Amino acid sequence: MRIAIIGGTFDPIHNGHLEAAQSVAATFQVDEVHFIPAFSAPHKQSRENTSPFHRFAMVVLATMPFARFRTSTIEVDTLEKRYTVDTLTLMKQKYPDAELMFMVGTDMYAEIETWKDFRRLFDLAHFVVVNRPGFAFREDVAPFRTLRPNEPVELPVKNTVFYMPFVEQPVSSTEIRASIGKARQWVPPQVWSYIERNNLYA
Repeated sequence: MRIAIIGGTFDPIHNGHLEAAQSVAATFQVDEVHFIPAFSAPHKQSRENTSPFHRFAMVVLATMPFARFRTSTIEVDTLEKRYTVDTLTLMKQKYPDAELMFMVGTDMYAEIETWKDFRRLFDLAHFVVVNRPGFAFREDVAPFRTLRPNEPVELPVKNTVFYMPFVEQPVSSTEIRASIGKARQWVPPQVWSYIERNNLYA
């Protein structure tokens, strides 16, 4: 089994997350894509997040139409801050025979050295880095391979970093919260309905 993993606060989840996950799923022929909402993200402590209940619910609504997408409770169930290295370790234990692929944007990859036990992350999973406009891909972190659109990929036995410059997340959750009146175009309809119904980001 091949599993792609995308974590984050998803505050809110948006079309950029879904499109990037679809591209990665197609490129690497993954069996499942696991979206893992954080209970409390270690790198985003400067503001109060929307409750984990609401964020998890929005991820469930957004991913339901996609057969390969799953929403995981592996972090929200802890009811505390969880580091990526801990989550990937648990995923490795839960799926010992699976090939794990961890998705991250160039914005977060640029500060990967600030993550807990960041070198160990590369032992736990392949990395798939997608482009966030305005954040250059760092070539000095680990050996990597840059992919081209529609390029066939065979996963090596040794975990590898793959950079997908043609896969972009042109909008961020921060931008959506700041311009909530325009958010309808950036989030799935069912997520927009949930935001309106629960008066989020007002």
